[in-house]
Amino acid sequence: MLTGEQVIVTTRHEHGLDPGGDPIYEDDPPETVDDVLVDTSTEDDIEATRPDGIRIDCTLRFPRSWPYRSLRGARIRMRGNDYRVIGDPQPIYGGITPTRWNLTVQLHDERG
Repeated sequence: MLTGEQVIVTTRHEHGLDPGGDPIYEDDPPETVDDVLVDTSTEDDIEATRPDGIRIDCTLRFPRSWPYRSLRGARIRMRGNDYRVIGDPQPIYGGITPTRWNLTVQLHDERG
């Protein structure tokens, strides 16, 4: 039986605009999510051509039990390291799905 790990998710929300009209974001309180599957990157991920040249450092699979909300711009703390979510992952809905995980989240380690 597969068992996931615990990660800490910090999402953000728009809090206003700066003088130039760009959005200002504020962090929401960190949230602990249990049973997240962790898949470290492979050579295919590192060498793949991605939009804007972004490298995928690992991929997470969130459980269906997690109440979905947008992860755009979120940070995830896993195994003592902080990662940034790539894009705005969307859950898989409907149909027959054989596992209890329905959201694939790709992460980038901004430390380089």
